[in-house]
Amino acid sequence: MAMESLDTENPSFLQAVAFVNQTNQPLFLTGKAGTGKTTFLKYIQQNCYKKMAITAPTGVAAMHAGGTTLHALFWLPFGTFIEDYPLQWDQADSHIYNKSRLFSTIKLTKQRRAILQELELLVIDEVSMVRADTLDAIDVILKSVRRDMRPFGGLQVLFIGDLYQLPPVVRDHEWHVLRDHYSSPFFFDAKVLREHPPVILELQKIYRQKDDHFITILNNIRNNQTTATDLTHLNSFYKADFVPPKEEQYITLTSHNRLADQINQEALQQLSGKLFNVKAVVKDDFQQGSFPTEETLTLKEGAQVMFIKNDVGEDRKFFNGKIGTVKALKLDQQQVIVSFADGSDDVTVKRETWENIKYSYNKGDDKIEETVMGTFSQFPLRLAWAITIHKSQGLTFDRAIIDAGTSFAAGQVYVALSRLRGLEGLVLRSQIVSHAIRTDAQVVGYMNRALDSDKLQDVLQQYQRQYLGQILLQSFRWANLVEATETQATALADRNIDGKEAAQAFFGTLVQQAKAQEGVANKFVTQLYNMFRDAANVNYDDIHARTKSAVGWFAPKMESELIAPMETHIAEWQIKKRTKKYITELKAILLDYKRKYEQIKHSLTIAEALTGDITVLAQELLQAEKVKDEGVANADSEEMPTDTKAITLMMYQDGASIEQIATKRGMVAGTIYGHLIHFVGEEIDAEDLIEKDKLDRVLTVLRENEGKSSSEIKVILGSNFDYPDIRIGQKLLGLG
Repeated sequence: MAMESLDTENPSFLQAVAFVNQTNQPLFLTGKAGTGKTTFLKYIQQNCYKKMAITAPTGVAAMHAGGTTLHALFWLPFGTFIEDYPLQWDQADSHIYNKSRLFSTIKLTKQRRAILQELELLVIDEVSMVRADTLDAIDVILKSVRRDMRPFGGLQVLFIGDLYQLPPVVRDHEWHVLRDHYSSPFFFDAKVLREHPPVILELQKIYRQKDDHFITILNNIRNNQTTATDLTHLNSFYKADFVPPKEEQYITLTSHNRLADQINQEALQQLSGKLFNVKAVVKDDFQQGSFPTEETLTLKEGAQVMFIKNDVGEDRKFFNGKIGTVKALKLDQQQVIVSFADGSDDVTVKRETWENIKYSYNKGDDKIEETVMGTFSQFPLRLAWAITIHKSQGLTFDRAIIDAGTSFAAGQVYVALSRLRGLEGLVLRSQIVSHAIRTDAQVVGYMNRALDSDKLQDVLQQYQRQYLGQILLQSFRWANLVEATETQATALADRNIDGKEAAQAFFGTLVQQAKAQEGVANKFVTQLYNMFRDAANVNYDDIHARTKSAVGWFAPKMESELIAPMETHIAEWQIKKRTKKYITELKAILLDYKRKYEQIKHSLTIAEALTGDITVLAQELLQAEKVKDEGVANADSEEMPTDTKAITLMMYQDGASIEQIATKRGMVAGTIYGHLIHFVGEEIDAEDLIEKDKLDRVLTVLRENEGKSSSEIKVILGSNFDYPDIRIGQKLLGLG
């Protein structure tokens, strides 16, 4: 997969990345057509350390997103979900599921539970098509499986989509039931989101259209503010009998599949030459409803086709939606040659393979992994004289004929028009009337809740602190360690291993020690929780001091009472008989101990960060946590993770500026600055990063106020100084 770059000149994109990577807050990422929602999803796939699953409401949408369907991940039945619905268990209620029937229908195996328990980020793409009751069913499942009554069981959810485009599909008999429980079928009216709404962040920078007048018309359509002038201008492109010149490659957007198929087949029949039926190669488990293109692709030389996938090479020659003409069919060589009207080079197209994946949890590596269940191999092409508006979502065209008559569904006018780069490529086969342009008033009302960029920045900092606080609290939760130790102790009763009685005695002591540590940890977590409760008056310096004392107590206890004894026990028992499986289980528990030990040590860094500039430090801290976890998981490997600070230093010494390094590494400049501060006084001169007079002032204040916290030093220095300035001074004086 080609790496997606970070647009450092797109503030809303950067804010969205920070919300996903540096908070645990549910986020609705939206934006007008062509603002980069798909690009953002690809970036997060490649640049997020969290254990994630990517989902979409339909099979085809899931294929495009690189994930699985919501129904497949949560084993949801197809029907209507009302949590407390009084079921009569007769035929009329067969499509309705309450909480009891839901859990009797889905089969939550141990592996399925593990996936949902370990997930840290759930991505739902094309969320405009997700129904409110589906989201509430997912919420109920996650709360139960994760044993956490927070929204979605405490799991962060990233919703991606545009509510002004395609709405959820609700049949009349379903809405007859749902209307008594929901204000609308849209996802934002789910009970869980009415009580706990996500942050709404709208991408603003439009990449597809450059024509300001066209952008204004599209915005007016979105907001139910279309003027008579707008309609008159649009309808000036009405040409009922327009026949496109062959060399200009227009595509017709229609409202129904049968109309698109009819146009494609008629155009294909008019071509001379041999007809080829190219059948897809489908292996193993790949449902027909998820096929990304036709199972049998019918082609002739001269056929107008469209690519349905982006080129992944460095020299990208085509993109999803690019239109060309079949120049030659070399099916004996598994090749189709496509030429283009714009004069660009011909492309030799080969079969592409789409994967039907399912997610599983790998405890050893502490990762959510993708397992390929089946594959679909076909040329990434489709006939492109016509396509439905529904299937055009996400595509970009230079020229299009829009032919939908009066059969527009809500949002379809906007979807159809917004596929175009500009009005110069528009032809209307039927005129657009005012009543065909309608945006659901509830959608407009919901989107008016979005905060502006400045307020979002304040909210972001608040949630960054909250998230680091949650990680700090989680660092001292011992329940999973105790449960794993007790489970192993209980399992020994039924084992036939050499030295069984001694092993049982060992685990008896181990359980006692783990429980004793848990008792102390629970008291400390309660203290921390109470210190965080009053968000407006949290004393982060006090939290830092308490955490430092706690780490000083827990770290040596873990080493002497859990880790070292377990390592010794493994060494002694792995040479005994019938202990192979037992040793594997012991190593898994030891891995849990070591991860907790690293968490404990890292908690001090987090507590210290909370006393300083959270915006600058959050990304660096959380990236460090990722490297730390990978280091524990790969402790027996010869290849340890590369030091991220060392990479920054190397690039800096090669002459790259902080801004250039940040762009190349997909990080914010503050993080790169923090990396370089690490080498001040050793590899880097402090005055390369800070002016001499500012540095002198920082050093003077630090010397005169020995023992004071960074936040106290910041107050003394004033608004012209930032926390990184203080860190440079502390580094030079050996204080940090």
